[in-house]
Amino acid sequence: MTAEEQLYAETRRVIEDQGDAPTLSPAWIATHVMCAIEFKPSLHYLGYAGCHLEIRQMARQELRKRHDPNAKVKNEIDSGQADFFSDTLQDRYPRRVAEGEEPVYVLRDLMDDDDVKYNEMRMRRGGMALLRHADALRAWHGGRKAA
Repeated sequence: MTAEEQLYAETRRVIEDQGDAPTLSPAWIATHVMCAIEFKPSLHYLGYAGCHLEIRQMARQELRKRHDPNAKVKNEIDSGQADFFSDTLQDRYPRRVAEGEEPVYVLRDLMDDDDVKYNEMRMRRGGMALLRHADALRAWHGGRKAA
């Protein structure tokens, strides 16, 4: 297993171990991964900061893949899976964050009205974008056949 694969595996382990945490943020996950791999800031502060930033990115990717409805649909389309319209709700959803802040994923049962509205609107925008894209593809194909 490569070092990158090991870091992703540790990142996934930390995420899975925190299944009951009310919220999960990439920075929190990265800090716990750094503890697990025993990389302390005192070893090499700049190296620690760089590694922490990279693991935060890995955590963002893992959380998005697992808990962002729009990203899940894109991943399932890209992989050829067809079950992205299942009626199953997720355990976590992204919470609205201010510009430039890190995403936070909240347990479904702890979502407030704003969390639900935010996710509903994001999913509706994503669905409408997919429909517009499908219409454009159909129109392009129809024009090509007519030519």
